[in-house]
Amino acid sequence: MGLFDRTLRTRREELGLGQSQLAERIGVTQQTISRWESGEIVPPPKRLARLAQALDLDSNRMLSYAGYLDPEAENRQWDLLTAFYERLAELSNDDLLLIIQRAAEEMRSRQPAVPDTRAG
Repeated sequence: MGLFDRTLRTRREELGLGQSQLAERIGVTQQTISRWESGEIVPPPKRLARLAQALDLDSNRMLSYAGYLDPEAENRQWDLLTAFYERLAELSNDDLLLIIQRAAEEMRSRQPAVPDTRAG
């Protein structure tokens, strides 16, 4: 399973959508969504933009994952992400846990501070 199809399926499931629900949102059949998720086919760029919007994902990133944008033009992040994704299976469970924890810390640090509104 590739980066595009895995991202598509994971995000659809995160949103609690069935394949039929997503298909209806973007004007394709459930079978088309299934074929995209299995990696059998990749949506055309125009359809991919609607898909990204329906899943609240960045359309340029999805275009990259689907192979439409030149990874070198995207920048070094593409190379890092691709290399990391391809080598995940080589990592131990402990290493994966450390990466997940570090990623969660990074995400928290990027969140804007929320003021404490509790009476004190």
